[in-house]
Parts: sequence; C-alpha cells; structure tokens
Amino acid sequence: MNLKIFYCLTVLVASLSLSAETTFYGKLWITAEYENNNVTSESNLVSNASRIGFKGDLEAGNKLSVIYQLEYEVDPVDGTADESKGRSLKQRNSFMGLKGSYGTLFLGTHDTAFKKSVSKIDLFNDLASDIKNILHGENRMNDFVGFTTPTSERGLSATLNAIRGTEDLNNNKLGDHLSYSLNYRGENFYAAIALDSDVKGYDSTRYSIRIPRDIYNFGVIYQQSKKISTNKSDNGFVINASRKIGTKGELKIQLAESDMKLPEGRQSTYGYDYKLNKQFKIFFFYTDLSTTNFAKEKEVAAIGFELKF
Repeated sequence: MNLKIFYCLTVLVASLSLSAETTFYGKLWITAEYENNNVTSESNLVSNASRIGFKGDLEAGNKLSVIYQLEYEVDPVDGTADESKGRSLKQRNSFMGLKGSYGTLFLGTHDTAFKKSVSKIDLFNDLASDIKNILHGENRMNDFVGFTTPTSERGLSATLNAIRGTEDLNNNKLGDHLSYSLNYRGENFYAAIALDSDVKGYDSTRYSIRIPRDIYNFGVIYQQSKKISTNKSDNGFVINASRKIGTKGELKIQLAESDMKLPEGRQSTYGYDYKLNKQFKIFFFYTDLSTTNFAKEKEVAAIGFELKF
C-alpha cells in the first residue's frame, strides 16, 4: 500500500475514534483557466487550495475543552498539492489547544493574526487574483502559539501569535516574531487593526473594514509594510464591492494596488458567483495583473466549480 494513502487512513481512523464530535470536512475547488502573460498563452485546469480535514473538541472539565484540527491541501487535478516538495498533501492550518471562558490557546501551524484580520474582505482569496499577488503578510506559519480572546458583548476580540523563526539565526526563539490583531464585529460593520513584527522579514500594519448594506458589500484594506533589512517602506490598498443578484447570484469587483511585490503593481478583478445550493457553486472571474515589470504581467479568465462538504 502507498505510504501516503496509509498515512491518510491512519489519520482518519485515529481522528474518528477520538470523539463523537469529530467532523470530517473539505472543499474541492477547480477552475478551467486561460492565461495570457504577454509572451505566451495557455489553457489549464487548476486546483485552488482544495482541501480535506478533521476537526473537533473534547470536554476536559472545569469548563474547558480540547480543540484540534488537521487540514491538508489536496490537488485533484494533478495529484501534487505541494509542488516544491513533490508531495500529494500540503499542510494547512493544523493545531491543538484549549478553549475556555478566558479564550482559546492553540499550538501548531496556522494563518497569522495579520492574515486572518481581513476576514472575508478578499473576494478572490486562494484564486489566481488573491491579494497575495500585491500585498505582503499573507502568511501561514509553523512553530506557532496563538491566543484569541472571547468576543465581548460589544463585538471586540483580540488575537496574539508568537512564532519561532528559522530563517534568521539571530531571531530563532519562540516569540521573536509576533503577529496580533484587534477585531470588531457588529451586525452591519467589521473592522480590524493588525500588526506583524519581524514576520518573514517585514514589519507591517494593516487596517481592514467591511460594510454590508442590504444586497451590497463594501470592503477596504490599507497596509504599510517595511522590509527590515533595507528599511524600505511601501503602502498598498484593496477596495472592492459585491452585489447580490436574486437569491443565488453575486457580482464582484476588486482593485488592489501597491509597489510591495511588483513595481507599480495593479490588479483588477471582476467575477460572478452562482450558488446552486449551500454546498455547490459555479463561478467566473477575469483578472488583469499589470506592472512595469513586463515579464510579470498577466491576464487570467476562468470558470470553475466549488463544492464544500
């Protein structure tokens, strides 16, 4: 038996035996894409962070519960989710921790508080038009300790991450790299302030706002990042809007600009989603990534399916 398949089956059996509260979940997310990068053009099938996972909790007494999650990216298109290492599985947020009335403490691998602070503002997250093409800070880190406070009656919560670095031998202790956020979530408003301190070589501050209004949603992200080694700072922003069409459709538009990753980087994206039900949707998007670096420019048009289970 293939060792990778054996490993997956072992995780499945072990996880399901832990508790009746264990949940198996996943998402298959595939697009048929046409890309033009000024030199060549090609058509391809792409898996957009398709994933499977297990999560759950166990009562631990004293109003505490043990929480756990194992999540891995899979690629139903070519079978290699982690192309850099030639592996079928690529680790996503995987952790264990304790949850109680004073908050949640968790350890493992996880998205930083900085990345999570945008909530659902990025309308094209994990697709070819993800804001990571333009902005720094979309990081998932290992050797990670996180703490999140309960949400107060006023809708406020805070998250702190202490991360052990391995790239810089002078800053390789747990807590040498920090990410934290303060979040407000109301019925008609979401806002967050987040900071990265020496995370992958950058100090960054991010301000995020999301405003739902009837059939409309508006989002704004503003960010400042400084590369520590050069002391060079750059600003960037994302603005977007969406409009529901009937009970199943949604039109989306998003603009992102910054010099952080590309000189005069600008990404414009337009999309449409149609949900057949809560689990399955068909979607289309077109994105134009422009920059003064001619070799990095590209246009992508895609149609795809998303299935959640």
